[in-house]
Amino acid sequence: MKPPAWSDEHVYFDPGPYFQDLFRAIDQARVTIDLESYIFELDPVGYEMIERLKGASGRGVKVRVILDGVGSWLTHEAIAEAWKNTRIELKIYHPFSFLGLAFSQVNKRLHRKVIQIDRKIVFTGSFNITAKPNRDTGVRLAGGDQESFAQAFERIWSTRFKTFGRAGRTRRSRRVPLRVRLNETKRLRRICNHDLSRRILSAKKRVWVTNAYFVPPFFLLRALCHAGLSGVDVRLILPERSDHLFMKWVALAFYRTLLLSGVRILEFQKTFLHAKTWIIDDWVMVGSTNLNYRSLVHDLEVDVVLGSEHSRIALEEQFETDSFDAVELDPMTFRLGWFSRFLQWVVLRFRFFM
Repeated sequence: MKPPAWSDEHVYFDPGPYFQDLFRAIDQARVTIDLESYIFELDPVGYEMIERLKGASGRGVKVRVILDGVGSWLTHEAIAEAWKNTRIELKIYHPFSFLGLAFSQVNKRLHRKVIQIDRKIVFTGSFNITAKPNRDTGVRLAGGDQESFAQAFERIWSTRFKTFGRAGRTRRSRRVPLRVRLNETKRLRRICNHDLSRRILSAKKRVWVTNAYFVPPFFLLRALCHAGLSGVDVRLILPERSDHLFMKWVALAFYRTLLLSGVRILEFQKTFLHAKTWIIDDWVMVGSTNLNYRSLVHDLEVDVVLGSEHSRIALEEQFETDSFDAVELDPMTFRLGWFSRFLQWVVLRFRFFM
């Protein structure tokens, strides 16, 4: 493996330690806090975050927050009111409106979950600002490529939140991002998707995937089936139940093809599975990207490649633990009735919006 890009990596699978360390880091901030989140709930975790950020702002820390206009649609006005008499700056990315629906902005969401502190430490992964007991995966990264996170935040902060098209005109490298994988432009999406497909197709031992929403584009479905047919240990841990209407029905449409290709599918039972992780041989990645059209084609996402052996082992062990809390589908007995197939046919017509 390549040496770690970060001076320190720590992986979290439980919201308790994650938010405990995050709040401690916020209390120790001295210069800046930049926060991006899709969901910011008004629950115990959300109220605690509001107070911690108020405390940091009161100490003179520059606090800026970007929330998504759909994910935090019901809460952002109350959050703004709570910070009314503070120096905290709040922006809403593509505020929800019926006019926005007409111009398809509802499909252009800020799905990243990033909190960068003093541009020295960053917390990222799949944890939203919520007390919901989901099965998530997050990381704390110190040192390394903090500049990519900072520049990504600045690019959104400087827009007028009507479109994100201007970012596509800036010059980007054609090389695959080594550690921080952003998807702000079509070119970056193509580069990252091509690299992921290449890694799956060239895997020698294993492709272990944990993800919340599974509506794979053709390139991903083909790569997973090819790896399975080649004898690679391909396993997908997916949620047994979804928090989005019809999402499970769409995912089921792809199961039989995968199962017949030797891909093992395990449905997580314990709670709602919201993590997004990849283990391809000894290469590991954690982030916010779901395996659906919304994440891969529309939303703003960020994933990070980890370099330490400790992180890889932690992710391997958690994958095995999650497997015990999942039920594996049997390719010999997996069948869908006619009504289920009809529902699949209907909802697949809308897969590009899921």
